[in-house]
Amino acid sequence: MFDPPEKQPGNKLTYIKQPAIAASKGNVPLAGTSHVYRVAGLLWPEQVESLIATLLLPKSLHVCCGKSQLGDVRCDIDPANKPDVIADAASLPFDDASFESVLCDPPYNGKMQWQHDLLSELSRVARRRIIFQHWFLPVDVEGRWKKWHLFRLTALYMWQPRTYFGRAQVISVCDALVPGEPAAPVPFGGISNQSWGRQNGSPK
Repeated sequence: MFDPPEKQPGNKLTYIKQPAIAASKGNVPLAGTSHVYRVAGLLWPEQVESLIATLLLPKSLHVCCGKSQLGDVRCDIDPANKPDVIADAASLPFDDASFESVLCDPPYNGKMQWQHDLLSELSRVARRRIIFQHWFLPVDVEGRWKKWHLFRLTALYMWQPRTYFGRAQVISVCDALVPGEPAAPVPFGGISNQSWGRQNGSPK
């Protein structure tokens, strides 16, 4: 008889890099945005970090950057992460279309209105591309970015953390619409059987 994964050597389950989730024994979402969501280490595997780096277009902004060093400008609400700019992701202190690409992997405990404002702000400050990681797709049924419809889904990646019930992580790549171009959705195919895989669509 085999031991379950959590009983096997070296497979102890932990949220050590996410103290707030560890304190709640893995319950998500937490208590809205009444507290700062903090991370104690880089949450992405090296493979995922390297992939995302290839998708960024300079000049790039990384919103909710945490411990990641990706992005020409790093923005986070937690000073402990030593970002270039300390700000709430739902109220960014940047001009419209001031970055060629914007990357964001937001905390999952944001209140509903905060999530709406976040999506709106990302599309406001991005000029050519938005890279968004979450467990939902930030697009409508026609593949258009949910706010302002100025971007459309062009590529989709998926990976799973190595926690026992790791929630699937979806990386959506949305590029700016060319005026007059229809917002055709990305054709969906099978997901790779690896730790992360790519859907159809070639980022330019």
